[in-house]
Amino acid sequence: MLLAVVVSAVLALSVPGAQAQVYGWGGCPNVPVAENFDVERWLGTWVEIARFPSSVEKDVDCGTDTYTTQQDGKIKFQYEGIRYGQAIDHVDPLYAVFNPEDPAKFSVPYFSISFLPEMPYWILEIDHDPETGYFVGYTCMDAWVGNMQILWIFSKEREMDQERLNGILGRLEGYGVDVTQLEYVRQDDTCPALP
Repeated sequence: MLLAVVVSAVLALSVPGAQAQVYGWGGCPNVPVAENFDVERWLGTWVEIARFPSSVEKDVDCGTDTYTTQQDGKIKFQYEGIRYGQAIDHVDPLYAVFNPEDPAKFSVPYFSISFLPEMPYWILEIDHDPETGYFVGYTCMDAWVGNMQILWIFSKEREMDQERLNGILGRLEGYGVDVTQLEYVRQDDTCPALP
């Protein structure tokens, strides 16, 4: 019991641990990445359908992520959404390092905190269709005897077909990801228009 308390305290007090609230025992689940990932077709704005709980995204509706290439080759991640009727304006963009040899795996420096390890950001699945596509983004970091996980499901549409969503959830469960922790994001006609 004491070990569980110590591990929980360490995870909760670490900066990455304070952002994500989904923890597991043991190492990170063995998840495959998308073999068909094409960074150029992935760039643009995606609608957030579901996510693991996160203090940064707490109570955010109408969430979107926009991915753009920077001159230095990094990928800018810009998150936007609505919290309590107001556009959120305090989320600084992240800049991911793209590796052409393993394109579905990014390294994301944790804001400007240089002593923290870079976070992995993996694309587990993707459908590149510009009208109806989706992708699953995933981060997992080992932390002592446990792990910290962050998961997002994004779509090109405000609503995802339930059969498609159920298929994604089933595959994630098969990899050992606890999909019961997902929060579903309100996306409706009151959300700002997509670019």
